[in-house]
Amino acid sequence: MDLVWKYRYKLDYYWLSQNDRFHTRVYADSILQVLSGKTDRPGYAVEYGRALMYIGDIYRDEGKLDNAVSLYYEGRTFIQRNGDTCTMGEYSLRLAMVYYRQRKYNLAIPYFREMFAELSACNAKPFYRFCYQQGQLDNIGLCFDHQDQKDSAMYYYDSAMRYIEQYKAPFMKLPNQVMYTMAAEAVILGNKGSLLLRTGDTVAAEKLLNESVRINLLQGTEFRDALLTMGKLIQLQLEQKRFPEAQQGLLKMRAALDSVPVNAAELSWRELQSEFSEATGKKKEALAFLKSYQRMKDSLASLDDPFQALDVNTQFNYLSGEMELDLLKKQNEIKNIYLSVMLLLTLMVIIIGLLIWQYSKRSKKQAAKLESLNRVITRQNEHLEKGLRALEHSQQDNTRMLKIVAHDLRNPVGNMISMADFLQNYGNVTDEQNNEALHLIQQSGHMALELISNLLYMNIRGDIRKEQVEVDVALRYCVDLVKTKASEKQQQIIVHLFHATIWASREKIWRVFSNLITNAVKFSPVGGTVEVSMQIADAVVRITVRDNGIGIPDPLKGSIFNLSQDVKRRGTMGEESFGFGLAISKQIVDAHGGRIWFESEEGKGTAFIVELEKYNELNHH
Repeated sequence: MDLVWKYRYKLDYYWLSQNDRFHTRVYADSILQVLSGKTDRPGYAVEYGRALMYIGDIYRDEGKLDNAVSLYYEGRTFIQRNGDTCTMGEYSLRLAMVYYRQRKYNLAIPYFREMFAELSACNAKPFYRFCYQQGQLDNIGLCFDHQDQKDSAMYYYDSAMRYIEQYKAPFMKLPNQVMYTMAAEAVILGNKGSLLLRTGDTVAAEKLLNESVRINLLQGTEFRDALLTMGKLIQLQLEQKRFPEAQQGLLKMRAALDSVPVNAAELSWRELQSEFSEATGKKKEALAFLKSYQRMKDSLASLDDPFQALDVNTQFNYLSGEMELDLLKKQNEIKNIYLSVMLLLTLMVIIIGLLIWQYSKRSKKQAAKLESLNRVITRQNEHLEKGLRALEHSQQDNTRMLKIVAHDLRNPVGNMISMADFLQNYGNVTDEQNNEALHLIQQSGHMALELISNLLYMNIRGDIRKEQVEVDVALRYCVDLVKTKASEKQQQIIVHLFHATIWASREKIWRVFSNLITNAVKFSPVGGTVEVSMQIADAVVRITVRDNGIGIPDPLKGSIFNLSQDVKRRGTMGEESFGFGLAISKQIVDAHGGRIWFESEEGKGTAFIVELEKYNELNHH
């Protein structure tokens, strides 16, 4: 549509401003090309119809009335699809102009009125409605004027002026709208002046004609109308034998015509120049201009001949008949298609009925076999259920036994670590080899203790005991525990915390925070940064642990929370990892009804985000 509007803008420029039929046709054809095959959309159909009407205007001005009327009719069929009252008026206007060119003014008037009425519902384009409605009032006045019905003509000229005065206020801000409004007033003034000339009120007429010329000679107004009005003034001056003024007017009109040719004004100038030359005694010059005037008049008359020969009503009746014939043909084709489809459906129904009958016979035989098979399957299902229950009890016993063993190992391993710490810090160990052995014992003990803790938290169930947990306190505690390790790696831990309470198991949720912060330190480089922050989002507390470490490779992202996958990796200083922590953290968060996810880019860092339910004293107790 943007491309269509671009072409239409250029089309309007060449048609309205330059009177250039060639470029007007180029851009009208371009619109048809862009919208070809797309007119099922109402907005496209309107623009397609308008382009057809523009081409009809070109044919009209070339005297090819049959082609013009056909294109108007075809354009209307596209515009009607959208029900756009703004655009529908253009069709009525074009028919009115055809009758106007044929001098069938009594037939043109109803179409001018029809366009005025159709535009009354055009609320989407207020300036467009303003321009064309005042124009139709003026056009109706011209039709009455040409029929020498002076009172009716003056009534409509005055109506047009009152309409402009009443509705122009909103359009007095943009320069182009101001100039258009001034030009419209000037045209009406010129028409009123011409009418007053014929009634004999030459003083009032000259005043209106001069004002019309003054306005329409301004840039951006109706220059062509100004030239025609100048001719009327010169005619008055010649009749009143004001030859010097008439001569000045002819010179001024000639200069204007040399800059912007206008056929009707050129014809008027030649006739006026002939009259002036004859009145001033230049007979040969007068004869030359008269011959020139007559040749041009005959040439222009030949262009109007097609208008006089064409019967628009007959043409429209013919086009309507053709369209109805096409519709009948299409309806007949559709009926044939429907008939074929009905025959096909009937045949299919018969075939389906036969198949159902055969199937029902077979199904009775199969029913007994299926019943027997169902009994066998039922017995097998019962055996499977018993086996699954036994496996579930066995799994529970294994898990319970595993936790007992891990719990029993926790104390002696913790004591081993404590003794190793004591001997390293306060014992008299001078032998470097013994000191290294103690360090290995200490490191192995920490690893064993972490493994035992992970085993204790495996297979988290939904029956956890919840209480009020202050998130900021738990996070600060976890940060304090890893500060020593972070200091060894010269890392900075930044916290953005505020007081918030969640409904959770204190011990288990602390485990999640500890896992995430420990991993951030473990997988961040020396001198890196770890950020721990909180947010409140609706009824949840969101905790984010972000690092600028090694990130998670794409192949591991899908299994990072999967306990059954081997996703363990060493830290940036070779720290050992068992690969249980994140899987257990997800189990704990899921058991709390929360969410955990991550955002990571390899080599740039990772952010783990946890959302947990905020404590609400009305819902939690």
